Amino acid sequence: MDGIVLAAVKGEMQQLLGCRITKIYQPAKRDIVVHCRRPGSNLAVILSADPQNARVFLTEDVPENPLSPPSFCMLLRKYLEGGKITAVEQPDLERILEIKVENFADSSELTTYRLIAEIMGRHSNIILVDAAGEVLDAVMRVDSRINRYREIIPGALYIPPPDQGKLSLLTLDWQPFLTRLAPASPEARLARLIQDNFTGVSPKVAAELVQRAGLDPDSLRRDVDQDRLRDLYQVLQKLGEKIKGGHFTPQIGLNTDGEPCGVSAIPLTSQFKATREFASMSRALETYYAHKLARHEMAGLQRNLIEVVDRHLNRLAKKIKSQEAELSEAEDADKYRIYGELLTANLYQLQKGMEAVTLENFYDPDLGKITIPLDLRLTPSENAQAYFRRYNKAKKTLVEGMYHYQRSLEEQRYLEQVRTSLDLAVDLSDLLDIQRELTEEGYIRPVKSRKSKDPRQGRPQPLRFRSSDGLEILVGRNNRQNEYVTFRAAGPDDIWLHVKDIPGSHVIIKAQGIEPPASTLEEAALLAAYYSKGRTGRNVAVDYTARRHVRKPRGAKPGMVIYDHYRTIFVSPVPEVVRPLLVRQINAAVRDET
Repeated sequence: MDGIVLAAVKGEMQQLLGCRITKIYQPAKRDIVVHCRRPGSNLAVILSADPQNARVFLTEDVPENPLSPPSFCMLLRKYLEGGKITAVEQPDLERILEIKVENFADSSELTTYRLIAEIMGRHSNIILVDAAGEVLDAVMRVDSRINRYREIIPGALYIPPPDQGKLSLLTLDWQPFLTRLAPASPEARLARLIQDNFTGVSPKVAAELVQRAGLDPDSLRRDVDQDRLRDLYQVLQKLGEKIKGGHFTPQIGLNTDGEPCGVSAIPLTSQFKATREFASMSRALETYYAHKLARHEMAGLQRNLIEVVDRHLNRLAKKIKSQEAELSEAEDADKYRIYGELLTANLYQLQKGMEAVTLENFYDPDLGKITIPLDLRLTPSENAQAYFRRYNKAKKTLVEGMYHYQRSLEEQRYLEQVRTSLDLAVDLSDLLDIQRELTEEGYIRPVKSRKSKDPRQGRPQPLRFRSSDGLEILVGRNNRQNEYVTFRAAGPDDIWLHVKDIPGSHVIIKAQGIEPPASTLEEAALLAAYYSKGRTGRNVAVDYTARRHVRKPRGAKPGMVIYDHYRTIFVSPVPEVVRPLLVRQINAAVRDET
């Protein structure tokens, strides 16, 4: 959020003049929401000093009001609620926005307060200052231990951030421009010179301005003569005139995947692959930061869920190793029975106190010798009985152990499926589905919510595609969606697909009882392979069968099924093959046909 973007926001916030502040709350540690009222409408402003997402704009999507207001929020309410906004100002093109509010002081006299948002990365802050310029408080206090030049604590005199000595685009003349750039280091990059010497210019804007002048942003100062500098000056001067006239083009830049990758108040045709324009700067910022914060929230939740699943997978790996050792020992049960029977048949040869005995093994076709360890403390008969007891225990252990071992393997397969689903998640709703599933399965504790309606309770939304033959293909990206597409959205004669023996998505071809064309079958198999742990492989085996041949075993975990009457197709989900399929995704909700 550079100074030019903030200038566009400042222009839009002039509609706040004369508004009364009706409510203030603090939805996050460094976020403030100010509700304003004017005849016929309500407006809301969000001010954030988040170090990664500092921002200010008019908002339509108001965050939820927390139950307990922090102390800074209470102070803002004391001094600002009921007050009238008299000015919204930005010093030059600095990343500073001041909202001036006229309200009654404790002495019942009318006075002016300044709510100042400093949008400066990790140094961002929101500060309340009184008419005498004294800091009443700030969302982030800064004492002399952090900054001896500029304390921001209650009682301190408010000092603006240090002037960096940059030139203003709003009052730019040729001679100051030339004086500043002509003596610059010959090795200095042109775009960096623009960024470092002009207020409000971000790296992307600097690169754009240089390219508008017909120059390469990586050009060095030594390679640019005075005529080319004049071309650059005219580009900057023209931009300054547009800013002064309030002529902005709010837009979000999109990357090759269509994802927002930046926001700007002017066209950045050289910086963005594609753009999406908006009627207001505030709406562009709200859309951009909603996406950015959702991705941030998604990344955090994804990390947490992966940590939970990996922890349980590591526990299971140790448990399975122990169970395999126990089963290996239990598989020697017949050895203990033979020991017992050989000892019983040769009791006359044994005496108490023997450490071992070597006997002829009549179970061996060659009647070979076998050495049997003995317990010195037991009689020969007691040694035989001890081996019979070990035999009976081993048989029982083998039966019970095999049951628990199979359960452990099933749980391991389930968690590996969940782990793959986490890797394949593309939005927050996917992760919320998985979080809900892990909560229901007891892997994480339930999280209490004050909301009356949990959005995770909604119908699963698997991916939908249209094949080249016009048939619909459904793809579940997690176990909740897998269950939905297989057992609710699919009919018995639809075609079900899944990668063979590895975690992956359930895929349904809505065939409606007809044999799908080979091209549709291959496309569905490619999607099944792409949305699986085998997405980077070649010749991935994908099984397919009619949905009626797919069953969920009693007591099985979500997404775990067995199937028969299947055939196998081999596909390679390489990007150049899958990409044409992905563009045929349908965004509408799946219809529940059962």
